[in-house]
Amino acid sequence: MKKPVFIGAFLASVLLAAVNNLFNRRSVAWIGSPEVLEKPSGWPSMSIVQGIEAGFKVAWKGFLAHQWMILGGLAAIAVILFLLNRTRKAPIGPMLRTVLRIGLGAMFLTAAWPKFSDPKGFAVLVAQYQLLPSFLVNGFTLWLAAFEIVIGIGIVITLWEKEFGSLVGLLLVMFIVALGQALVRDLGIACGCFDIEGAQDAGEAWFSLIRDLFLLIPVAWLVLTGGRRYLHWPRNR
Repeated sequence: MKKPVFIGAFLASVLLAAVNNLFNRRSVAWIGSPEVLEKPSGWPSMSIVQGIEAGFKVAWKGFLAHQWMILGGLAAIAVILFLLNRTRKAPIGPMLRTVLRIGLGAMFLTAAWPKFSDPKGFAVLVAQYQLLPSFLVNGFTLWLAAFEIVIGIGIVITLWEKEFGSLVGLLLVMFIVALGQALVRDLGIACGCFDIEGAQDAGEAWFSLIRDLFLLIPVAWLVLTGGRRYLHWPRNR
């Protein structure tokens, strides 16, 4: 892997965070932290087993609510890959990596935008995790949203599959550690992965943790099998 890619992604995210905080109406001080709020009333205390069960129930409920959209999308992808493989002799592996890269990029950009556009609101959410020293919370908040955007763009438009795949894995591990410790400590935390408001109950928070754990599997495959290629799947080999 190329270290300059990692250094460039980090520097780009710092620059983007600085520009965003300079011009954003919801800007925050680089040093400092919002207050830690009280645990939401009625937030249930769960054991790990209960949390996992609640998370899977949320996942199943979400699948049932959107099952035809999910199944239809998967079927469309499968048909496109099959036709490309048959008609243009395009190898399946690179095409699957292309689909994965586009999906991860879209996911991170979608997740990053609410945080990037509202640093103040996101800082309040990050503070509730009670994981960082208070003087680092605001700065970390600004950088994290920008870093997600850089990774979301980089994994789609650059040729460094392994490097940006590794950065995706790094972010997922960070999210898993932060959310996992909050759930184990029973902080009543909301994930806030795709919006500032975050999870509405403990089951949704546990679902977010389980989702990120499962996402590590395809990301690890991308890092282990990826190479240097742009998103041009019929010719990727």
